[in-house]
Amino acid sequence: MQSIGRRLWQRCSCRQLSSSSSGRGKVEELSPAKAGSLAHQLREKLNNTKNCNESSLSLSTLLSHAGLSSSTGNSNTPLSPPIDLATTYERPADGNYGEGGLIYSRSCNPTRKLLQDAIGQLEVVSHGQIIAPTFAFSSGMAAVASLLLAQKSPVKVLVPEDIYHGVPTQLHVCLNDHGIVHESVDMTNAYDIRQTIEHHIDSKSNGHDGALVVWMETPSNPLCQVTDIQSICDLVNDVRCQHQNANIITVVDSTWAPPVITRPLLLGADAVLHSGTKYLGGHSDVLLGTISCSPINESGKFIAERLKSVQTSIGAVASPLECWLTLRGLRSLHVRVERQCQTAMKLANYLDGHEHIAKVHYPGLASHPQHATAKRQMAMYGGMLSFEVKNESMAMAVAGAVSTIRRATSLGGTETLIEHRASIEPPERRTSPPGLLRMSVGLEDADDLIDDLKIALDIASQICDNN
Repeated sequence: MQSIGRRLWQRCSCRQLSSSSSGRGKVEELSPAKAGSLAHQLREKLNNTKNCNESSLSLSTLLSHAGLSSSTGNSNTPLSPPIDLATTYERPADGNYGEGGLIYSRSCNPTRKLLQDAIGQLEVVSHGQIIAPTFAFSSGMAAVASLLLAQKSPVKVLVPEDIYHGVPTQLHVCLNDHGIVHESVDMTNAYDIRQTIEHHIDSKSNGHDGALVVWMETPSNPLCQVTDIQSICDLVNDVRCQHQNANIITVVDSTWAPPVITRPLLLGADAVLHSGTKYLGGHSDVLLGTISCSPINESGKFIAERLKSVQTSIGAVASPLECWLTLRGLRSLHVRVERQCQTAMKLANYLDGHEHIAKVHYPGLASHPQHATAKRQMAMYGGMLSFEVKNESMAMAVAGAVSTIRRATSLGGTETLIEHRASIEPPERRTSPPGLLRMSVGLEDADDLIDDLKIALDIASQICDNN
């Protein structure tokens, strides 16, 4: 890089000297302003060489600049992107909006595009300047429905046995009436998954028409099960090769493992979904969902075309303000998640040895059933954990006795949250054990959280032992 810079400098310097001394006997002194401008031009040329471009930057650096436009050197570039709230744009007098011209915000909005491009870059950051086609929706659940509506019918979805209850609820209550059916499978068992897929393909009632969506959620909500994404995607590709008419799509809900932890598209997935409400936004003030499609897999490219149509036609798009807030959240994503993961590990270790705790679910513990997969697949072990006490009454007592930790649903914010999951899940579709408490670890000092849990567990024990 030094030699490239030196050659560019020599060429620029020669032109500068030539233009400055033309027709005169001596070289004009280089002004500070001209020096700055010349240096910027040189760096721009250097950046445009294939040996020095944005793709060589680390993920944390890209995140800290999320939504920023490149500096021109000649204008006062804003260091926070503007929020474009316009819903409609004036049509040129000749009637031609032009290629890529803005017409109506449901189809395109500049702030939404900034967010989509930023996330699309993060999902495939190691693949040079390729950007994964990304679509931002009005919520995570709107993203789920849009992704399924983008498939060719009839649609069958294979969902994990442990999964955020909102997904099977949506499938059961809403989408089932429109011919989208689902089946639960152990996503940590490759043999079971293959058998289920093969049975679907061989079934005369299903044939080879329509889509089979293999829906992974890793880590899972609330038991923190870890699915081997690459293994499942390789399995699906093997089945595709054997049954070339089979339309099988792999999707990963990676809400609990944002791009700084796991990038599923690089592990072979066709699409990755995030509830941007959680870690991407990171401040408990955003309602948004995103889907990024693989720019490498043919299935991913196909889904991207269909999703664009669904996003525009259905219109469940993320608002400009939500997109702007999520862009702001992305800038601190790496440092937030790093701190949350470190603290979660400390809490898991504390709880794992506590006399009143029956079980701790956290991928970072060596005792976790999929710890080896997590170690290989995740850059960090995540900021989510759950633990079980002896029964539901004690779980509610622990939640009732916390002070620093807040009782609330959702996750990924700066504040640590605790929630008794079973009591808010539909009784007929409960996935959580009755004594389980889920924790979303925030940015507080780990010792303060441990003290809070210690006191809460002591209080809950006294209450439950005396009654």
